[in-house]
Amino acid sequence: MAGAPHHAITLAALLLTPAFVSPSVAATSPGTAVIIFLDFSGSIKSDERALFQREIETQILPSLSAGDRLLLAPIHDKTLTEFRPLVQVILPAKPEFSGWRDNVMKYNRRVKELEAQVLDLKAKARTEIADVLSRRYGSQHTDIFSSLLIAQKLFHDDARRKVLVLMSDMIEDTPEYNFEKIAWTPAAVEKLFAELEAKALIPKLSGVCVYVSGASAKSAALAENIGRFWEAYFRRTGADMHPSRYAHVLLHWPPSQSCRQE
Repeated sequence: MAGAPHHAITLAALLLTPAFVSPSVAATSPGTAVIIFLDFSGSIKSDERALFQREIETQILPSLSAGDRLLLAPIHDKTLTEFRPLVQVILPAKPEFSGWRDNVMKYNRRVKELEAQVLDLKAKARTEIADVLSRRYGSQHTDIFSSLLIAQKLFHDDARRKVLVLMSDMIEDTPEYNFEKIAWTPAAVEKLFAELEAKALIPKLSGVCVYVSGASAKSAALAENIGRFWEAYFRRTGADMHPSRYAHVLLHWPPSQSCRQE
């Protein structure tokens, strides 16, 4: 009996450790934040916009689950000064389960109710996206740089996994920068990066997984030069923009676990 108090103390210590307090808790994932910037400039034709809509409806929306966030925003000539989301939905997170606290039947009922709510919200988002893309938009310029500054603000302090989708031909076209008129020599590219650094136009996107759908240009050489520029640009932002995810269509969706996550 002399050892009984020692065993009692040991058992009490074990019961106070996290493993014993809630042995059946399933930690929930913080989810994924998917931000889509869609090009509404005049260079994007109706058939290309229809392709963007199809990719959102058949690939991006179905991949979303409880805890995820979706935001659709425009790329146009007033991206920075008049920004507002076109569509935004936050799907409720799946509740954690504790073997000590939760009744299994009640928990399963809550999960089913949540799954139904998620489906309703995704259906609502699909309708809103179709409505947005059915309207006639158009702008003289394509300000991708400003969109990326907004993306930095939108991702700030979001604990979710961060995914940025740019649906655009990726041809920056503003009074300051016109990618169809740049010489694309090494010296010109270095000068461009120096100007962007000086103007704070290279945001911090560390931990962001980047996709590009819609990349195109008037010639293969121009498309290659622009693609190389954006690859170097995103390296400077700290984002993960693998060349395999920079294309005319949305490739390699959904993001794999190897796509950067911090």
